[in-house]
Amino acid sequence: MTTATRLPTRNATRPAANWRTSAACQGVDLDTLFSDANRTQERIQGICRGCPVRLTCLRDALNYEADSYMRWGVVGGLTTVQRRALMCEDLLGNRPDLRQARELASPAWASRMRPLQYRGLTPAQMAVELRGHRVLASPVTVRLAVWWAGGKGGIVDRRGPGDTRQLWELVRDGSREVVDRLRQLGVGTRDVAAYLLVSEDALRRAITAWRAQDAVEVAA
Repeated sequence: MTTATRLPTRNATRPAANWRTSAACQGVDLDTLFSDANRTQERIQGICRGCPVRLTCLRDALNYEADSYMRWGVVGGLTTVQRRALMCEDLLGNRPDLRQARELASPAWASRMRPLQYRGLTPAQMAVELRGHRVLASPVTVRLAVWWAGGKGGIVDRRGPGDTRQLWELVRDGSREVVDRLRQLGVGTRDVAAYLLVSEDALRRAITAWRAQDAVEVAA
């Protein structure tokens, strides 16, 4: 990667107004594009991976996400949950470098990115590892690249050998600071769960545990 260590620059030209005519999803049934069925979304994301205007599509989606029709289906190569997670990232001040993410998600980088995913590293941990390849990438940029490449991009640490904790316990033990921050920003449970890429039930159980812990500390 030749530009990864530089500050992002603005393109001098604007994308053509009719960029949608170049989209790989041309001709795909709209009901399919805006479906929330997991298998359907996986199929559409497969189409998006070969789309020449995926970056522009996502940029528009993030700019106009307030429009209700943008809240379903796959847009810009991301599912609804992934886009909600990205909106939370933005609230936290984390904005991805879309061009760098596109490069990291390309086949040219697959041999270096996939082993990091197979090791179960979070995007933040992957960003540290990429420095060994002389790449300076923010965790949110790496997270977007993982999504575009078909990976999970979860930020909750995985269980290590011999670790028997359930998912909600992993959230409880490692995510309170960011959850509290998002809730202080007015983010609802559904979107916080999307940010963590966990179920709402797992998040609620972790919140219940935190409240119980706080009550014990107050009583003491």
